[in-house]
Amino acid sequence: MDLKGKRLLILGATGVEIEIINEAKKLGVYTIVTDNHTDWSLAPAKYAADEAYDISWSDIDALEKICREKNVDGCLAGYSERRVECLTKLCKRMGFPCYTEGADLEVIFSKDKFREASVKAGIPTTAAYGIDDENINFPVIVKPVDNAGSRGVSVCKDRGELDRAYQAACKSSVSSRAIIEEFLDGDDPRYEPVFFYTIHNGKATLSNSLDRIMVDFGFGGGIIKQAVGNVYPSRYLEGFMEKQDKQYRELFASLGMKNGYALMQGKMKNGSFICVDLGFRLEGSLSFHYSDFINGVNVVQMMIRHALTGRMGDDRLIEEKDDPRFSKTGVTLTLLATKGTIASISGLDEISRESCVIYVTQKMREGTVCTLPADYSQVFGRIYLCSEDRQELIRTIDRIYSTVKVLDENGNNMLIGRYDAYELK
Repeated sequence: MDLKGKRLLILGATGVEIEIINEAKKLGVYTIVTDNHTDWSLAPAKYAADEAYDISWSDIDALEKICREKNVDGCLAGYSERRVECLTKLCKRMGFPCYTEGADLEVIFSKDKFREASVKAGIPTTAAYGIDDENINFPVIVKPVDNAGSRGVSVCKDRGELDRAYQAACKSSVSSRAIIEEFLDGDDPRYEPVFFYTIHNGKATLSNSLDRIMVDFGFGGGIIKQAVGNVYPSRYLEGFMEKQDKQYRELFASLGMKNGYALMQGKMKNGSFICVDLGFRLEGSLSFHYSDFINGVNVVQMMIRHALTGRMGDDRLIEEKDDPRFSKTGVTLTLLATKGTIASISGLDEISRESCVIYVTQKMREGTVCTLPADYSQVFGRIYLCSEDRQELIRTIDRIYSTVKVLDENGNNMLIGRYDAYELK
């Protein structure tokens, strides 16, 4: 499909939207981004795009005007359910293709309703409670039903913590609702699997998988474990494909998901995958780099194609290439920052030249203020590695941790957490 000269409006202008811009430019697409930040340091994608506007991605009337005045050919949003909801409204008004067309977003974007749909489909789920239930087995985890990125999420050990956490979760929810579920450490609490599906022309194909490497930093106060890295493919991939892949593909079909990208984050319980969060959107940790690097399957480019043409691509080629059984091992190191103000950064340029480093992202700059001891919102950056040689990965990971420095005003290292790469042996 020749997309050269097509004009794409992207809703959102954060650092991750730069990924959409980069992939669109490879296809010859003219990029326009918009959000309501007049301070472009808070919207770095505006510098990367061909054109940018300081208009909220939720202002459908203003966005329609831009689309008509600038002869926009299609729109795309990623990384946020709220943006995707606005995308759906805008595309319907403009008559543009939208990957969400026909999908039951009310269920897909609501944790409690998706859980109910999973139960109905016979898929294993966690136990759930109401706030007024008397017989709650602690610990439990409390989450807004319609928010992501660990915002408003707390682990509670008793009724007092639960009451406070429930109120906080409702405040973090667009619909002022929260869900209470049993807290799963999983069969092995160090690993949280994630499975990715490419959905094209009504067919879902398992595309990628990973294990999030979880660390408890010991700060308490309801702070949940954080991921210090991802390893591809998941150690649970074969069991999932044998026992549950078909169930989820049927569930996606029942929810009207005909095109797009789906990701399921969860835990393992008694050998079965328990989905605790479904995303029907592009994924913020940019795992597509591995399926692209190893298999030549680039879902961001597919989503751009669909936005501009109504098709993800050649169905036969997607099915032929989309294989989650990777021939190489991938590792993403997530560099988390703790509380403080970043005064100096060093080592990233040196690390980017390592032979098995395929990509580096940096989300924070000097002067960035981190207000929490540990939080998923405080990702300094990510380093993506891939190799057939696991020993090479181990050596490179050791060099990364000894080379990359993020220091506060007192010279203290602000990076916390470390992935023990020696388990790759």
